[in-house]
Amino acid sequence: MLGEFIRHSLFVIRHSSGARMSVLAIDVGNSRVKLGVFTQGKSQDPAVSIAHAQVEAELPGILADLWQKTQAATKENEDETSGIALASVVPALSAKIENLIKQTLAQEPVVIGRDVMPPLKTTLKDERTVGLDRVLGALAAYVNVEHACVIVQAGSALVVDCIDDEGVFRGGSIGPGLAMGAKALHQHAAQLPEVTLNPPAVATTPEDAFGRNTEEAINLGLFAGARGAVRELVERYATALGSWPHVVATGGDAQALLGESDFVDSFVPDLVLQGAALVWEHSREGA
Repeated sequence: MLGEFIRHSLFVIRHSSGARMSVLAIDVGNSRVKLGVFTQGKSQDPAVSIAHAQVEAELPGILADLWQKTQAATKENEDETSGIALASVVPALSAKIENLIKQTLAQEPVVIGRDVMPPLKTTLKDERTVGLDRVLGALAAYVNVEHACVIVQAGSALVVDCIDDEGVFRGGSIGPGLAMGAKALHQHAAQLPEVTLNPPAVATTPEDAFGRNTEEAINLGLFAGARGAVRELVERYATALGSWPHVVATGGDAQALLGESDFVDSFVPDLVLQGAALVWEHSREGA
């Protein structure tokens, strides 16, 4: 039933002959804020990304520019609709951003998780505890692929989630991201430096297989450990599903971590933004 519901959402967004819809989607993550404009479910330009520390200084100008683009996409007909969708896993910062939107644009954003809920069934023990970014990433992946997916979000945390063939979010795993791992090694081991993350080169000689100084060894441990964990989890989920799922990777470290992997089918940098846009558009269709 839910699988058909989500497939209907996909049909509406991609094939609707009704009013055009354009949305400014905002994803407040653990370390960065991403913004993108979507018209009829498709992104207009690459997402804009800023660090949390840049929000007060830079966000008002970015909002004004992107809102102008959002409105321009739907200005030809009075029946066309535009709006703002805000999704966040950082409550204190999302409140500040919501106020900036009101002050800068005189608009009320739709706050996903408060004003509208993602149309996603789960098998979780407590749905209230799951991060909104995980839900939106899973929803967007399923709407694009239309069958079972594993969603790898490689950012502040390394999250590997699964949604099945019927569009049911099954859950997943959460572990430290690469930067968090590097920082933890430095903080808890007196003689280990905090390294600059650098993906180990593909081993073309026997010597290349090893980290030959401390920095190389730490990077090899972080990257190989994370890649191995992702592969192990994909195999675990595939066994539970009874078939090999489509693997989608997103997040700031996705390419560095998994760019050479043979089991990742697609890289989608704005996956969570896509999910936010999808939820907003579906809510407008039902309005």
